[in-house]
Amino acid sequence: MNNELIKVLLLEDNQVDLPLVHEMLSESRREKFVLKYVDRLQHALDLLIKEQFDVMLLDLQLPDAYGLSALIGVQTLAPNLPIVVRSEVNDEQLAIDAVHSGAQDYIVRGEESSPLLIKALRYAIERKRSEQSLAYLAHYDPLTDLPNRELFRERLNRAQERTKRSGYMVALMFLDLDHFKDINDTLGHDAGDQLLKFAAQRLKHCVRTEDTIARLGGDEFTIILEQIEHKKDAANIAQKIVDEMSQSFLLNDKDVFVTMSIGIAIYKEGDQTSEELIKHADMALYAAKAKGRSNYQFFEAKMNTLITQRMAMIKNLKLALERNEFILHYQPQVDLSINQLVGVEALLRWQHPEMGLLQPNNFIPLLEETGLIIPVGEWVLHTACQQCRLWREAGFPRVRISVNLSAKQFRQLQLANTVKKTLDETGMDPEHLHLEVTESLLLSNVAETISILNELNDLGVHISLDDFGTGYSSLNYLHRYPFASLKIDQSFVKSITRNSKSAAIISAIISLAHNLGLKVVAEGVEYHEQLPALLNMKCDEAQGYIFGVPLSSATCETMFKNIFNQNSKFYVRKP
Repeated sequence: MNNELIKVLLLEDNQVDLPLVHEMLSESRREKFVLKYVDRLQHALDLLIKEQFDVMLLDLQLPDAYGLSALIGVQTLAPNLPIVVRSEVNDEQLAIDAVHSGAQDYIVRGEESSPLLIKALRYAIERKRSEQSLAYLAHYDPLTDLPNRELFRERLNRAQERTKRSGYMVALMFLDLDHFKDINDTLGHDAGDQLLKFAAQRLKHCVRTEDTIARLGGDEFTIILEQIEHKKDAANIAQKIVDEMSQSFLLNDKDVFVTMSIGIAIYKEGDQTSEELIKHADMALYAAKAKGRSNYQFFEAKMNTLITQRMAMIKNLKLALERNEFILHYQPQVDLSINQLVGVEALLRWQHPEMGLLQPNNFIPLLEETGLIIPVGEWVLHTACQQCRLWREAGFPRVRISVNLSAKQFRQLQLANTVKKTLDETGMDPEHLHLEVTESLLLSNVAETISILNELNDLGVHISLDDFGTGYSSLNYLHRYPFASLKIDQSFVKSITRNSKSAAIISAIISLAHNLGLKVVAEGVEYHEQLPALLNMKCDEAQGYIFGVPLSSATCETMFKNIFNQNSKFYVRKP
């Protein structure tokens, strides 16, 4: 506190003490004390409304207040003001009671010296600051400066109590960032923390100052909206948040798109406990994610059933691997220049014992959330390689097989050793294994990413960049990675004949990729009119429903027999 200007409010009914206190404080060489005097509690309260003080010297025997009531009165109005009780009574129990009631120190009038008084004021200010710092840490999230879980619950309870008196509704929102784990996995935790800060700032812009935004942990946020008259008021704010969050975030000098899902529960006077309200908002959030994310949903009673089903799905997923319920289907990949089958992509399916054959979008997100994607991913790699060996032993000409690597698999230690072990155990020729990685992997820890890709490349496997064009990568730095091919995202291919911009983008990607020595695969080819356009652009390969839906291994063998009995020519499905 060197050279600090400290404003002191002296609340004392004996004006004779004013010059004495002033003289003692003037002896300080470290601080400059500015003293203001009042002789009534009410005068002090009136002054505290108008002015800010750094510390108070408080007498407990006043004309309009006696004992600890004066201390409590000041604290009620100015809870952050440090207080030193200055009493003419040397009473140890009174001193203890005063400190327990919120005073920072207690001194006896007439026994204090200048150093003692100055030290007491310094201590009171420093102690109050420490108390406030501890209180902040106990109630606020240090990363985003938002209220934490504990303060959120306190404010929710107060909001419910106020609703009983006001007649308005309270809307409780549960929010989280969609696929936030992907950001941590690909860009790193520092970028994830930065994203949380940005998200917190955007949320503040979407609500009123009197509303409460809290961070519960991870990427989970809550908002308490008070004085809501109509359900649509909460819906309007939720939509504003969804729209705001759909704008790109700048992380590591790159535009990254991360959306937000929102669940909303409405509280009317006395209809739910705080625990029930929280549970309902959480259920509504799950419903928003189930509907494709980047949307909001209000709680409905039927959601209890949906959550129960989701938990059952997770339980069954944990057992699916050991029960051999996962299967692979294989989608043809065709060389467009010679109309010949050159490979298949292995695609995961779940043969659920009750729900039948499930597509990846029904369970892959749950595999990611639970971490099961790692053992299941290893199973996919091993099963695909083993199937390729079985086809070779059956006498079919060799075709390559493509396997997708998730971000979590890619960031595993010893990934190259896992792949090598799989190749050795299955007898798979590494030249016929293509490993597909997504663009988002290129965003984080470039040196580590290049090292992992080089280790895989050294094994002799081919590495393909999947879903190219979805907003992350640049062809300008693809030469730094050992890719053999890239796959154009199907969103571009879908509109190649209807949208000139999509066609121009595809043409540019193919041209630049060829200059880098990369082959180009078009995904999602479904219509005959797309083929001439891709051929004119000299696209190397394609896959999609026009060539065939993903097939079981047995159906694949039938396809192989038909194709290879016809000089390996591949005939597209008739329109």
